[in-house]
Amino acid sequence: MKYENILSRLSNYPLIDFAGDKRTHCFPDAIVGLKIHDDLTVDPSLMKGNKSILDFRHFLDHAYQPRIKGSIPDKEQGVQLKLNQSASKHQVKKPKLVILSCSGSRALVNEDCLVKMAEDMGFRVTTELAKMYRLLNKSEVMVGVHGAALTHFLFLKPGSVLIQVIPLGTDSPAETCFGKPARELGLKYIGYKISPRESSLYNEYDQDDPVLTNPKGWQYTKEIYLDRQNVSLDMRRFHKRLLQAYDYSFKKINRQISYNQTTDLFKLC
Repeated sequence: MKYENILSRLSNYPLIDFAGDKRTHCFPDAIVGLKIHDDLTVDPSLMKGNKSILDFRHFLDHAYQPRIKGSIPDKEQGVQLKLNQSASKHQVKKPKLVILSCSGSRALVNEDCLVKMAEDMGFRVTTELAKMYRLLNKSEVMVGVHGAALTHFLFLKPGSVLIQVIPLGTDSPAETCFGKPARELGLKYIGYKISPRESSLYNEYDQDDPVLTNPKGWQYTKEIYLDRQNVSLDMRRFHKRLLQAYDYSFKKINRQISYNQTTDLFKLC
């Protein structure tokens, strides 16, 4: 039932759980398998009505909003609305930052330092993702190391900021899988390419080893860069990117800049 909210909107028929339903089902025709345009991409020229990735984002809204609203008691929603209204009258709003945490490979080793730096900067920080859609839909910035978990950027609203931490040897998949799709969704995208010193591989190889100086080849990408690499951010270096994201988000939610305003910040770093 993990994907019930989405799957139930893709068919006019009730969902069938073949693990528990042993009946024989007959249909005049069926679509088996998936059609793909590109990584996390919807090509409008191949869609009826020229639908785009933005239409898929709206689709997710319609799928998850009833569930989210149903999980929040009416009384709590009313209290939160009053608090938001009161806050908007008496104080400025703080941007919310979500940090995606990975276990195993590509873990953010010094995540606690990142949390402290972001909070000192003025962010409201959370790493709790139990209510993924609800959380990201109300956040201004998301930070995560390149990996499958970054697909959750689809829950961010257009105009929000995605910061992708790009480990060594993952430049191409980082751009193809998340950079390009994020911009097509209307997000402000920042790609933060780590230096060799920020990689756990720095302690395993000589400084002039090609693994550190000239990463290339899918075999190396999978076996070394994806499966055996963690990240320890250089906080002084990363501070600049995070501060740019904060400045933009703070001004946007406090209506100091327009929704569609674009700055040099969000050209691929």
